[in-house]
Amino acid sequence: ERIEEVLGKYRFRDVGQAYRNLMSLTEERIRFLSTRRCRHFLAAIAPQLLAAIAETADPDSTLVNLDQVSSSLGGKGVLWELFRFNPPSLRLYVELCAYSPFLSGILTGNPGMIDSLMDSLVLDKLPTREGMGRTLAELCRAAEDPDPILQSFKNDLQLCVGVRDILGRDDVQATTGALSDVAESCLAEIAAREEERLVARFGQPSCGMVILALGKFGGREMNYHSDLDVIFLYEADGETAAGVGTTQGTTNQHFFSELAQRIIKTASRRSGYGRLYEVDARLRPTGKSGALATSFDEFVRYFHGGGGQLWERLALCKTRVVYGSPRAAEAAMAAVAEAALAHPWRAEDTAEIRRMRRRLEETAAAAGDLKRGPGGIVDIEFLVQTRQLKHASENPRLRVSNTLAVLAELEQAGLLAKDDYEFFNRSYRLLRTIEGRLRLMNSTARDKLPDDPVELTKLARLLRYSSGSALLADYDTATRETRRRFEQAFQVAGFVEAD
Repeated sequence: ERIEEVLGKYRFRDVGQAYRNLMSLTEERIRFLSTRRCRHFLAAIAPQLLAAIAETADPDSTLVNLDQVSSSLGGKGVLWELFRFNPPSLRLYVELCAYSPFLSGILTGNPGMIDSLMDSLVLDKLPTREGMGRTLAELCRAAEDPDPILQSFKNDLQLCVGVRDILGRDDVQATTGALSDVAESCLAEIAAREEERLVARFGQPSCGMVILALGKFGGREMNYHSDLDVIFLYEADGETAAGVGTTQGTTNQHFFSELAQRIIKTASRRSGYGRLYEVDARLRPTGKSGALATSFDEFVRYFHGGGGQLWERLALCKTRVVYGSPRAAEAAMAAVAEAALAHPWRAEDTAEIRRMRRRLEETAAAAGDLKRGPGGIVDIEFLVQTRQLKHASENPRLRVSNTLAVLAELEQAGLLAKDDYEFFNRSYRLLRTIEGRLRLMNSTARDKLPDDPVELTKLARLLRYSSGSALLADYDTATRETRRRFEQAFQVAGFVEAD
C-alpha cells in the first residue's frame, strides 16, 4: 500500500514493476562496489529522478530503459553522485533513456562513454572535420586492427552529436554536417590505410584516386543510420611503378578497383564491434556489375555519349570529393560539372522530372512520409536540383551540394523569390529535424511519422512540441504549403508542361 501511495503519483501503469526496477537501481552489480553507498546517493536524487521520469511520454518504459542502461555502466553510485551535483545531467540522462534507444544503445554497448555523455554538456561547439581527422589518425597510428578504434570513434562522436541535438545546441545543418564529417573521417582513414597496403603489393600508381560522395553524404546532410553513397574515380589509365619489395605491377584501373573493393569491405563488414557504415557504390557509370573504379575520361564520356540519364545528372548535383589530393579533387569536380551539364536543358526534361517525382510519390507510405510524400523533402530537393541543372552552366556559384546552401544561392541570384526562399528554408529544416529525431528513436520506419500515439508523443517531446497533435498540425501545414509552392515555382519558371 505504501508503494502504491508513493509511486502512484508518478504515472506508472504497473506500480509493482516500477518498484522492482527502482530497487534494481539501488544495487551495484560489481562485487567490490558498495550497494550501501549506491542507495545513499540514489535516495538523495530519488524525488528529482522520479519527477523527471513522470514527465516523459511513457514513464514505465523510461524506467525500464534507465535500469538497463545504468546496469550496463557499472558503478551506479558514481552516476547518482554525479547527478546530485549536476541536475542538468540527470534530466538529459532521463530524456535519453525515454526517447532515444539509438543513443542509449551506444551507452549500453560502450559503458566507458558515460564520460562522453557528460562532456557533451560542456562542449562549446562540435569538432571540425580537420580536428576529427587528426584525432582519428593519431588513434589509429600503428594499430594492427583499426576496427574497434573506428567503431569507438564513430560511436563517441555520434553520441556527442546526438546529445547536443536533443538539447537543441545545434541547428539541423550543423548536426547533419557533423555526422557527415564523422563518416568522411572514417572513410578517409580506411582509404589511406588500404592504399598504403596496396602500394606495398603493386607499387605506386601513376595517378591518384578520389572518392565522390553523393546523396546525403555528398550534401553533408547525413542522418543517424545513413548509408554512404560513393563513386570511385581515378585520374587516368596507366600502370603502377613496381618497386623494391612489391610482388608485381598492375594497371591503374586494377589497382584502384581493388582499393575500392577493400574500402567497401572494411567499412561495411559486420564484426564483433558492429558495422561501421553501409557503403553503396551502385551509382557508378559502369553499374553494379562493372568495375568499381572509373577513369575521369570514361566518366565524362559516359554522360556525353548519352549513357547518363536525367536522374543520374540530378544525383550529380549532390556530389563532393571526400578523399583525394587537392589537385585530383579539383579535376574530379570539373569532370562532375562537365558530366552533369553535358546536355543543355530541354523542355522534355521537365516532363521527365514530373514523372520521376510521381513515381517516388507512389512508393511513399500512405501518410506521414517525410521524404517521398506530397510536400516532403524530395519536393524541395527536386526543385533545387532542377534549377541547378538549368542555370549552373552560367552561374558556377550554384555548383554546391548542400540543399540549404543552394537555396541561398538561388535567392541571391534572383532565381528564387525571397518569400519562397524563406519558406523552403524553414520547411526543409523542419522536415529534416523531424527525420533526425525519428532516427534517434531508432524507428524502423525512419522517414515516416509514427502511427502509434505513444510513439508520436515521444517524437513530439523530442522536438519540444506540447503534444503529438501540435506536431502533426505543423507538419501538415508545412507539407501542404511546400507542395503548393513547389507546383507554383515550376509553373512560373516554365519548368512544367501542361498535363
